[in-house]
Amino acid sequence: MLTELFLAGRYLVPRRSAVSLITVTSIVGVMLGVTVLMVVLAVMTGFTDLMKSKLVETQAHFQIRHYRYAVNDPAWIVEAVGKAGGTAAPVIQSSILVQYGSNRLDTRVIMFGAAAKDLDRHLDLSKKLVSGKVDLEKRHVVISSAMAARWGVSVGDRLLFHSAQKLTDLVEFKPDGGIALSRKGSAYLPTEFVVSGIYSMGKYDFDSTVLFAGADDAAELVDLPWGAATAVFGWGPDAFRQTELVSRIRKALPRDYIVTTWEESNRRLLGVLAVEKRMMFFLLIFIVLVAAFSIANTLITSVYQKTREIGLLKAIGATDGMVTRVFIFQGFLIGVIGSGAGSLLGWLVIFFRNDILRLVSRWTHMELFPKEFYYFNELPAHIVATDVVFIVVSSIVLCTFGALLPALRAASLDPARALRYE
Repeated sequence: MLTELFLAGRYLVPRRSAVSLITVTSIVGVMLGVTVLMVVLAVMTGFTDLMKSKLVETQAHFQIRHYRYAVNDPAWIVEAVGKAGGTAAPVIQSSILVQYGSNRLDTRVIMFGAAAKDLDRHLDLSKKLVSGKVDLEKRHVVISSAMAARWGVSVGDRLLFHSAQKLTDLVEFKPDGGIALSRKGSAYLPTEFVVSGIYSMGKYDFDSTVLFAGADDAAELVDLPWGAATAVFGWGPDAFRQTELVSRIRKALPRDYIVTTWEESNRRLLGVLAVEKRMMFFLLIFIVLVAAFSIANTLITSVYQKTREIGLLKAIGATDGMVTRVFIFQGFLIGVIGSGAGSLLGWLVIFFRNDILRLVSRWTHMELFPKEFYYFNELPAHIVATDVVFIVVSSIVLCTFGALLPALRAASLDPARALRYE
């Protein structure tokens, strides 16, 4: 076995530069294939992990809602969650319209009404502040940095909030068709709020839509009784292992209350990310497969150029199996060298990924990773050891199998004819 391995290594560095160049090309092909696979899978894994982290950071671990109505007395639900082993807080969540400037209106806003202590306890809102403070006293709000930039406001400025429910109450449908101003119409006025703080969670879709107000102000704005909530948000010790906790809570609540975990709410998104990672690997493995065919071509050329040497080996007693192993080991060595170099290059690309991204963006004058689409400010990546091992092993196996056909061709040569080969 050592003899075959020695000959395989010797054949990788032949005297003829043409074959050596082809060998180097084969190694580079494997290296680039492994690099691309490693980088793409690391980015997909990092994207998925960071997405899960941001979802857990910006959402409750689970939400409890009545299947039809608002929760007028959420205190008993908060107590039931506490007995089950979690913590909870009543929240008013509603879409609103924000008027800023003279007559500008923004409809892409979701208001979270809750107590400031609950927001600090579960969302670390104070740590996410860019300026100002978490002050949700009478008619004060905390908005995001994306909203502040979009509306051109800062801490201390005033905004007008319109309730969608109250706006729909302004008009009524006539029995005979058409619409008319309702009796409530003349009494409606928007509510003025003062910006007390500006936050940034680092998740673009959340930052661009969510602002925080006090629970009583939110209830008044959406026409709910004080102390009521649209949902009760809950948190457990571990967001990724809460099956038993959620099961206990469901058993403790009446059937007309629905408990939805963050994974269930984002099932489609998480499923798409998992499928994309598998599809990326399936598609990009063809790069390594092409490199394996290149190795087969290289070794076929090597077999024809070493016909007399093969004949000499067989003449002095080398068996067909020994000749076969020489060329299979040659493909194996190309796979090992290419995979090793590809893993190192892949690690370097992943380590400097954001620098490379910024450099290419400056050269092309294009934003290659727009946060509006991908939600994050930088390209995430996470190298998983099992993924790297799987990529390397798959590449070596493909390269080894790529050498099988030339190896069988070499083993089938007749020694007498091979020695007469010109």
